[in-house]
Amino acid sequence: MKQYLDLVAHVIQHGSRQSNRTGIDTISFPGAMLRFDLAEGFPAVTTRKLAFKSAVGEMCGFLRGVNNAAEFRALGCKVWDQNANENSQWLNNPFRQGTDDLGEIYGVQWRSWPAYKRVPLSNGAAIAQCLAQGYVQLAEGEEGGSPFVVMYKAIDQVRQCLDTIHKDPGSRRILFHGWNCAQLDEMALPPCHLLYQFHPNPQTREISLTLYIRSNDLGLLYPLPETAQYAMAA
Repeated sequence: MKQYLDLVAHVIQHGSRQSNRTGIDTISFPGAMLRFDLAEGFPAVTTRKLAFKSAVGEMCGFLRGVNNAAEFRALGCKVWDQNANENSQWLNNPFRQGTDDLGEIYGVQWRSWPAYKRVPLSNGAAIAQCLAQGYVQLAEGEEGGSPFVVMYKAIDQVRQCLDTIHKDPGSRRILFHGWNCAQLDEMALPPCHLLYQFHPNPQTREISLTLYIRSNDLGLLYPLPETAQYAMAA
């Protein structure tokens, strides 16, 4: 809690005022880091009311790959209602699929990242390897006289992380993220917390987590430990 309050004070004293898309200026301080030892307890803020049940419901929705505000509401989380049904930019987006739709947000990327490969038709070994990895052939095309095939599969990044933690805990590649550049225009809101990296310690049987957040309202939205670019509404 003291780390959080110290950071709030630091942002107010040393941050820079910036304009942004919301029309409300922020006092921004990039690159701050907070560290917490969960052996000492759960590091939730205590200086204001925390909608903990809603946060748990939202996380459950992400882990289930939910992309619909109604499903979040069923889990006790209403924070996505406005993004789904009141955001004029999203309401006019041709990718939106009706009431409560959120598009290809967090959980979709976590559990069903759309992976495509364009492989020369002449490279039979690569095509065979893709098929063995679970890809399916979607289409054939030709560019500059060179034919190719398009392969596709949905990648469960969370499952991959869990499997690697069990099978190869010394790996430095145990991470997943949600910043899919190709689909940002298909999301009601692009991800704020976008990169998670796990650091298992097989000797101590402990695991650490580094979380990067590209944008976060430190005063209003900050609920739990994170590594981020911090900003406060001015």
